[in-house]
Amino acid sequence: MPTTLVSGAVNDVPFVVDAAGVRTDSALPTTNVAYAKGDLLILSASNVLTLATDPAVWDVIAAVDVTAAQSVIHAAAGREIAIYTAGAFNVDQCRIGGVVLASNQKAAARAKAIKNGYELRKVVGGAV
Repeated sequence: MPTTLVSGAVNDVPFVVDAAGVRTDSALPTTNVAYAKGDLLILSASNVLTLATDPAVWDVIAAVDVTAAQSVIHAAAGREIAIYTAGAFNVDQCRIGGVVLASNQKAAARAKAIKNGYELRKVVGGAV
């Protein structure tokens, strides 16, 4: 896939960098919370998702975008949202509460990823 560097940002680089090892599942969203694909999430013992606030403390990754309004409907109906439970992903597209990880947060997120069975790869110029 072609990659372009514009103002220090890599465009057109996929979030999933190796589809072969990707695993998904689903869990209940917390009501009235927006989720962005790539958000690092905490999964409770009752299978409910919350947004991580620390890049070193997370369990799974959001696989879809969900608005706060949609999470209200899903939570009320007991409908789960898709999450990634394993795989190789572009660390530059991982998020905390919808905000892309800062440079100083990526090492902690990558270390936790190794413990969780993920790979958060540094993608340079489209190569992983």
